[in-house]
Amino acid sequence: MVDARVLHRMLLLFILVGLAFSLYATFEVLDPSLQGTCSVNSFVSCSAVDQSGYTHLGPFPDWSVGVAGFVLLLALDIPLFLTFRPAWLYGVLGLSLVGVAVSAYLAYLELGVIHALCPICLGAYISNLLVLGTALWLRQARAGHAVPQAAPAAGTDP
Repeated sequence: MVDARVLHRMLLLFILVGLAFSLYATFEVLDPSLQGTCSVNSFVSCSAVDQSGYTHLGPFPDWSVGVAGFVLLLALDIPLFLTFRPAWLYGVLGLSLVGVAVSAYLAYLELGVIHALCPICLGAYISNLLVLGTALWLRQARAGHAVPQAAPAAGTDP
């Protein structure tokens, strides 16, 4: 069984990684020269996505939604860590589920409409998915169910 504290540390790590990707996306908009660091070709291109005209969710730039989402996740995760109250975990689960839905929509726009992929955005999308998966795993661990643990490496004692 994996300890809930380990799962919580993983959750915090994935939130911080997602926040870092979202902040980098913010800096790319403020300093377009940074777009060159993640523009490999016409398909893998932050520039193509940023200049597509599809980088807003209503009146909000997509990067601001990412930053706000991960900051809110962090704001929910801190009291979760301090109290381990289920309400905080359900808040993380709900918000991360919304984040995965938003990520899926933005990924659709990138791949289906723009025909380009921003690797920085992809990092944020994957972080959202990892936050949701880890929060579900933490919920399972907190409920007292068996949580799978990695098998010991070959040649080591269990």
